[in-house]
Amino acid sequence: MKKPWELSRRTFLRGAGTLLGLPVLEAMVPSIARAQASGALPPRRMMAFYVPNGMYPPEWYPTNTGADYTLSPLLSPLAAFKSDMLVLSGLGNKPSHYSSNVDVGHVASTATFLTAVPAGDAPVRNGISLDQFAANQLKAHTRFPSLELGTRGGTSDVLHNNISWTANGTPMPKETRPDHLFDRLFEGMDPNQSAQEAEARRRRRLSVLDSAREDTTRLQSKLGQQDRLRMEEYLTGVRELEVRLQQTRPSQCSPGARPSEPTDVRQQVRLLLDVMVLAFQCDLTRVATFMYGEAVDDSSYNFLSIPDGRGGSIPISQGHHTLSHDISAGSQSQRMYSAICKWEVEQFAYLLSKMKAVQEPDGTLLDNSVVLFGSNIGEAQVHDTLNMPVVLAGRGGGKVRPGRHILYKNPNDLTPGVPVARLFLSMLQAVGVTATSFGSDGTAPLLELT
Repeated sequence: MKKPWELSRRTFLRGAGTLLGLPVLEAMVPSIARAQASGALPPRRMMAFYVPNGMYPPEWYPTNTGADYTLSPLLSPLAAFKSDMLVLSGLGNKPSHYSSNVDVGHVASTATFLTAVPAGDAPVRNGISLDQFAANQLKAHTRFPSLELGTRGGTSDVLHNNISWTANGTPMPKETRPDHLFDRLFEGMDPNQSAQEAEARRRRRLSVLDSAREDTTRLQSKLGQQDRLRMEEYLTGVRELEVRLQQTRPSQCSPGARPSEPTDVRQQVRLLLDVMVLAFQCDLTRVATFMYGEAVDDSSYNFLSIPDGRGGSIPISQGHHTLSHDISAGSQSQRMYSAICKWEVEQFAYLLSKMKAVQEPDGTLLDNSVVLFGSNIGEAQVHDTLNMPVVLAGRGGGKVRPGRHILYKNPNDLTPGVPVARLFLSMLQAVGVTATSFGSDGTAPLLELT
């Protein structure tokens, strides 16, 4: 009997100095099955999405629990994903309170957001973060151990500006430019490509798809109908993303300098998330973090507004951090603050929509992931790090049972909540990382997730 044609999971499309990863296809199932037989899990991904300055508590926490819980106003943008996520109330990061020489409010809780150990300044010290702990074990499967993305770069004020940390307490630099991230993933991967060849391709403005056209045609001729459809969907997504990235570049005839960072944060966020999802889809990495803003973020949101009560609207005129400390119920500043919080949740909803749209042989990309969304503090006005707003999306390939609100402790009670480090331990185990503890107080997995 003729052996069915199959495709290695590590296959790439090649051409003109580029290597383009492929989505998970049915033709790869035999090679994936052999890997599983040897003890390897199919691709499982982990991602953490950080936002600063907390969430307005009365509009964040659902009033009831279980599968029939009612989405709160700030969670309403996630209505389409209610069955794909868990709302986890009463989790806290107590170790951030023991950070030395660091503001225990915004700064310490940001630096320890994914480490759950006390941080220090002068000299800077911290523990390993959730993502880097996972990357150390999962990096053997992918070209990139992890991706660290954010809307702000820079190396100063490292405790303000970083959530990803190595085992020796070194912050991982963030990529803030979506076009640079795309180039890094798809243009700079071929070890045989010289710097001159890479620059020549950029100057010709060749699509990575055009560069690999011959290899793509050859591969598609061997695929079955379902795989061809999946490939077409994937390649269309790559092409659309390239077009959107090209639109951020200077409109001029000569190549000119490389483009600057997008001036509109809305465009920046979504393009970064698009490229990150593509990296997951291609199995270029299985670990990523996205840091929106920084610890004491006072960004303006003049593209948002609130109703003025007379049929008009009032633009948001103050910074995010400033508004977070003036939240008298029903006041104009509170309503502006809540509008910013809701916009942040909408960006997370966008990410989930992109992940859920990616089909894999054993579910969707979202099904095969665990995706954390949260802020370093609960109520910003009192710098509450003991009741963090947390959502966990995805099923972790069957290790997590979403669709519920789980209350571990009343978030109105300002006493230490259940350690968020226990959630981190559960996330690690869900993606196949060997761990029996994490951080200072993650001594056991979080109950009720399965």
